[in-house]
Amino acid sequence: MRKKEKVILIAIFLLGFLVRIWRVGDYPPLLWDEAALGYNAYSVLQTGRDEYGKFMPLIFKSFGDYKPGLYVYLAVPFVFVFGLTPLAVRLPSILFGALMPLGLYLLVRQLWDDEQLACWSAIALAFLPAAIHFSRGAWEVNAMTGFLLLGSWFLLQKPKHWPWGLASFLLALLTYQGAKLLTPLLLLFFIWLYGPPFLGGKLKIKRTTWLFSGIILVAMAGWYFFSFSGPARNRLRVMSLFSYHRPTKVIQAILQEDRLTHKNWHFYVFHGEWLAFARALADRYFNYFSPRFLAFAGDWTDPRHGAPYFGFIGHLNFLLMIIGLAFFLARSHSRRNYFPLYWLLVAPLPAALSRDIISGVRSLPIIIPISIFIGWGVKAIMAWRPLFAREKIFAWFKYGILGLFFFLDFFYWGDLYFVHMVRRRPKDWLYGYQDAIKYVISHKNGSKQVIFTNFYGQPYIYYLFYSRYPPTKYQNQAYLQANKFGDVGQVNKVDNLYFHSLDKGTLHNCQNCLLLFADDEILRSGIDKDKRIFSQMTPLGKINHQALFYAYQTGQKLK
Repeated sequence: MRKKEKVILIAIFLLGFLVRIWRVGDYPPLLWDEAALGYNAYSVLQTGRDEYGKFMPLIFKSFGDYKPGLYVYLAVPFVFVFGLTPLAVRLPSILFGALMPLGLYLLVRQLWDDEQLACWSAIALAFLPAAIHFSRGAWEVNAMTGFLLLGSWFLLQKPKHWPWGLASFLLALLTYQGAKLLTPLLLLFFIWLYGPPFLGGKLKIKRTTWLFSGIILVAMAGWYFFSFSGPARNRLRVMSLFSYHRPTKVIQAILQEDRLTHKNWHFYVFHGEWLAFARALADRYFNYFSPRFLAFAGDWTDPRHGAPYFGFIGHLNFLLMIIGLAFFLARSHSRRNYFPLYWLLVAPLPAALSRDIISGVRSLPIIIPISIFIGWGVKAIMAWRPLFAREKIFAWFKYGILGLFFFLDFFYWGDLYFVHMVRRRPKDWLYGYQDAIKYVISHKNGSKQVIFTNFYGQPYIYYLFYSRYPPTKYQNQAYLQANKFGDVGQVNKVDNLYFHSLDKGTLHNCQNCLLLFADDEILRSGIDKDKRIFSQMTPLGKINHQALFYAYQTGQKLK
């Protein structure tokens, strides 16, 4: 690698790292999944066990969603160094986000041996809005994407590197649920590339390569068996598209309208459940290639998955991707060069097979091929030159125009992300939990009991996280009330802290209690209209001139 390449890659890494770590300790607010990952890392560090006392698990029960546990273990050394803080929990994801552009550079060089294309692809990934967004939080899918990228790079090399590629794919499986489908889909490409059953054809493969590859494949098979058995399979059942059939009323209306019965063949052909699922799957799948998702709105169902009013990759990147894809398809390639296109086509499938109409987090791996095609788009623009233009002058002109549009698009996204994202939907971002929990920690000793609202979900994990609650003490009382539908459950009590909904009646039925209301509960119960009580409440988690939590000590004299 030349000195110039090294300088460019170091600059890409440093700039990508800086944009990901800036203010990451306090922005965006810590989500409950991040708090759970952090506290379980803290518990493993202190006791070798998770919050429920299970020794070194591969799958963490957490809220009943049974998280693959590798990210927890990746966070342990950072929790050891920096303590139980948002920064420590997010650092593994930040590092993956900053290093992935370098991995993409190597992958593109492996595919085309084109330094310019590799640099543009790496730059695109370093500053892609979705890549930055999911790197600035403890999103396991970000680490999974990094492992898949690394594994693909190894598998595109000589057979002696294949065990390293398979090991990286195994680590992806241990990191995030979506890898259960995407990993074998990517492996299918390499089987097609080298020939079944993962043979090298005319390639000479050493016995040690076969041995280590076989061991890793057996470990993968064992992981699938382990993760699809017992309570761990509940998450798949809850999130799967195929777990949600059409309501009986809908089917009865179709039968009545067309004067059919379930036994009619044309009911099965034109109105059957298989067709409903096929339409739902196609609807979800093609959403991920729509301008609405990629350029203009991003994940329009979940504000946590991106900045408002901005697409998954942004306006300029969307145009460059389209140009790059056309430029790529217009050229002849060897079989292995079609790997990015294959990745682009299969990446949305894990998300499309889930119950959600769109999901930015589950579709994150699509950023790898998109970044490559953005690189192709830049290459196409830089290769174009009118006959009348002088080559060097026109090249600098194109650099200037691209740089200007990139700056404007990135600045617009940055303003939406750092200024407006949380302010626009603070409740969705669980804003105010830190202030509310710190208030409880400093005031709970003077109360017989504390009741903290669970209106916004999972308050117990914030209490454990911000109080650095001793894991050995919590493990003796940890109890998750299971959800009857198989989804995430809830913890109702830690010591004298109770977590449940509150209303106006609680003000009079609990003596010497510290109550933490959600803003929504205040409004729904009409407490805000009782000025004597409301004036005695302490607002917490203020944003947009509004508090998201209110604290009240019962038994105090009213004015």
